[in-house]
Amino acid sequence: MSFDQLDLRIIRSLDGAGRKPYRMIAEELSVSDSTVRKRINRMLDDGIIKGFNVLLNYQALGRIIKAFIGLRVNPGKLKEIVKHLEMNPDIQVLYRTTGDVDLFVELICRDMEELNDFLESELTLDGITGTHVTVVIGPYKRCPCTGI
Repeated sequence: MSFDQLDLRIIRSLDGAGRKPYRMIAEELSVSDSTVRKRINRMLDDGIIKGFNVLLNYQALGRIIKAFIGLRVNPGKLKEIVKHLEMNPDIQVLYRTTGDVDLFVELICRDMEELNDFLESELTLDGITGTHVTVVIGPYKRCPCTGI
């Protein structure tokens, strides 16, 4: 599996525009269409590119509140809590972490009421021993996956 500067330039060209035609990428990078096609196919085969995603405009969907929630969890309940939280479609990312919290949740909600409902219903699970909630008030650089 080799990866060079041209591969990186192709990936950067695709970033945020996964449906960009090979011809446009080729023109942008001054290479042939077939070179772009071969490189992308190789990167897919090698697992460098895992796929192409849909980027939703959450604000247009009325989902404008982003919160980061740190959870302290009883180690014996960790897997059970993770399984439960994974099922919630409003949770964008769920990380296992070190430090002051054990799990880190990225959540997108419609409004503060929905966030409060989440906190009161989802985070009362047996085994959650503490929470730390941070609400995003504005971005300096937006998340490429959520736009928020």
